[in-house]
Amino acid sequence: MQTVPCPRIPTDLDAYRAAQDIARTVLRDIAGFMTPESSEASLHTACHELMLKHGASGFWGNTPAFVLAGDRLRLSVFDSSYTPSETPIGPDAMVTIDVGPRIGTIFGDSARTYFLRGGQVVDAETAGTEQAAGMALQRALHADFIKIVTPSMTFAELHSIMAAKIRDAGYENLDLLDAYGHSLATDPADFAIIDAKNAQTFGSVTYFTFEPHIARIGSPLACKYEEVYYFEGDTVRML
Repeated sequence: MQTVPCPRIPTDLDAYRAAQDIARTVLRDIAGFMTPESSEASLHTACHELMLKHGASGFWGNTPAFVLAGDRLRLSVFDSSYTPSETPIGPDAMVTIDVGPRIGTIFGDSARTYFLRGGQVVDAETAGTEQAAGMALQRALHADFIKIVTPSMTFAELHSIMAAKIRDAGYENLDLLDAYGHSLATDPADFAIIDAKNAQTFGSVTYFTFEPHIARIGSPLACKYEEVYYFEGDTVRML
């Protein structure tokens, strides 16, 4: 059996960490821009401005952020197919935001889900039972991801495991490509997708995202949580 070499700590770790720190900072700060009068479009613009403020030179693809709210929460879109809505999100909203800041040829990529009640940003537990359950599943999936991924595991094997966990929980994967993430590369065209057919191993790439976009079957609500990971030896670490 062919063995996969044990990966070393990436030499460009600091550069990728800087880009990912921008992504997380934007997703932290954007909560301060959320009001009932906010729209996908206004939050989209604010994310772009925050990226530049915190040191990004651009973003990957054709849009700085994918912001989805209301009846668009279950929507899965990429690049030029995305146009943010001008409709106010309202006082009891649920919003997902996915950002991909770039520093030169280095990318960050992260996504979060937000909840408003009475016009104030609250946690999932305060937002409601279904919201809390969705985010609890997100936390469990990411924890399982860290535990089970190895350099020799293929993208397809990981996809099969996660698909079963999500299905058994009564949820569905909403991703347009039925994917759970992708690798990172200097050119987005070279990103490898974590889908059901990809026999590429995790050890063959340096950085990879995990980003379940899930909803309870039949529900209009959907949540997303994304982080970038890498190997330190055989152990998965969050960037």
